[in-house]
Amino acid sequence: MLAEQQRLTAVEQFTFWKEQGNASTPTQRYRDLMPLAAPRSGEQYAFEVDLDACTGCKACVAACHSLNGLREGETWRSVGLLHGGDAHLPVIQHVTSSCHHCLEPGCLQGCPVKAYEKDLQTGIVRHLDDQCIGCQYCIFKCPYDAPKYNRELGIVRKCDMCHSRLSVGEPPACVQACPNGAIRITVVDREDVARQSENNVFLPGAAEPEHTLPTTIYQSARPLPRNLLPADYYAARTEHAHTPLVVMLLLTQMSVGAFAADQAIFAWIARSQNQLLSSVQPAHAIAALLLGLLGMGASVLHLGRPLYAFRAILGLRTSWLSREIIAFGFFAAFASLYTASTWLQGSFLSISSEVRTGLGAAASAMGLFAVFCSAMVYVDTGRTFWRFPITTSKFFLTSCVLGLPVVLLISLAAAAWSPSLSAAEVMQHYGRSLCRGVMLAATSKLLLEGSVFLHLRDRRHTTLKRTALILTGPLEVNTLARFFVGAVGGVLLPAALVAENTLAAPRGYSPLFVGIITLLMLVLLMTGESLERRSFFAAVVAPRMPGVPAS
Repeated sequence: MLAEQQRLTAVEQFTFWKEQGNASTPTQRYRDLMPLAAPRSGEQYAFEVDLDACTGCKACVAACHSLNGLREGETWRSVGLLHGGDAHLPVIQHVTSSCHHCLEPGCLQGCPVKAYEKDLQTGIVRHLDDQCIGCQYCIFKCPYDAPKYNRELGIVRKCDMCHSRLSVGEPPACVQACPNGAIRITVVDREDVARQSENNVFLPGAAEPEHTLPTTIYQSARPLPRNLLPADYYAARTEHAHTPLVVMLLLTQMSVGAFAADQAIFAWIARSQNQLLSSVQPAHAIAALLLGLLGMGASVLHLGRPLYAFRAILGLRTSWLSREIIAFGFFAAFASLYTASTWLQGSFLSISSEVRTGLGAAASAMGLFAVFCSAMVYVDTGRTFWRFPITTSKFFLTSCVLGLPVVLLISLAAAAWSPSLSAAEVMQHYGRSLCRGVMLAATSKLLLEGSVFLHLRDRRHTTLKRTALILTGPLEVNTLARFFVGAVGGVLLPAALVAENTLAAPRGYSPLFVGIITLLMLVLLMTGESLERRSFFAAVVAPRMPGVPAS
């Protein structure tokens, strides 16, 4: 019987039942698996899961993997585990899940290359493999961990509800493979889905449905206990650190901070110190520009298909990632023009000071807007650790913490090469102010980062408490190193530079001492910010379906 069942197609089974005279049986059978009629206006297909019938056998996972030709380790459907109840009546509940084909899919809205489309008739959210560049932002945006990154292909792929089978009246592989009929395809009214999401109840342990409006229906005739939790609820699990993104964020924010500091300094001293201005301004500009270009180049290393990176501006209307890319593009353009104007100063192609000042202001303003877009890329994912006030503050403080010492170091280097400028002049005119700014920004940032540890006292196991447990557990060494080098490089060394003039009187500032301390300060701050940004990615609690192991 098993061999015959595997050999017969759905059409052959229908024919067999028809020949046996059971005209009603096939109709009932196929209505159980999928609806007989296609969705009408205002409707769409959706998965319906009978939790009482799901035994966790994973036949649906195997069928999906086999029929769709997935690679080893790649899964579009998963089976998780919920548990709860009490000692007298413990409850264990298996949950099968895949893409929920949401009404407002986060993957589609966040994709910078428009590699997703939602079929207007069926409601199926399909991924366009040939359009994908492998940025993986859709993985950040989906609160149910439906898109999966395939490293071999360099793209993201996900469940498409076996649309090719549905189009010819066949149920999806997972539906047909389930031995208990726990999964079926149904038609839902989109307005009903939106109304039913008002109370923010979707499935115990799953993300709230208000953001994407998932259409999957989970049913159970049994009352589920209130303490039903995912099997991995208390696990302190780190996420991917995304090293290319760490490098990109640090270098671009350092570049923007350096440009903004450059403009602030010379707006302050330009009238009284024209000689100082002309000596160090070109060096500041070229250093900040190179840092920015290097950071933007590093971002390409995160893509699975970097040759198609030019497509990333297509999602400007809905994707913050596209807006970030365009903003940094304008920043690079204005910064390049400003840098060129400073190097042409005094030549036959010299540009007026008003135009040069305007270009510098435009580069700084566009850079700050680009940093804001960078923050919004992560705020828009809805993850608690990446909420708006914390993330934007971290990103702008990083620009200060790294940009100010870059300006100071470049100024000292220019003073070493210029016979008309000395390290003492740099420190007296604005060096000490830069050090005080570093101390203020670094202290503020360390306090901001440390505020997450207050959630260790929470009675409930909130997402921020889980983040704090990750930082003090698997990432303990990373956390301790970050705060140590941050305190030394951001507080102690700048304080030593501020006090150098008093300690070394009457000789004043020692160029060698100031140069070495500034370089060490920048190295330590870069190390500390790198560790912080690694924790930014690794310690975030990524939402996913309950009890499903991380991919």
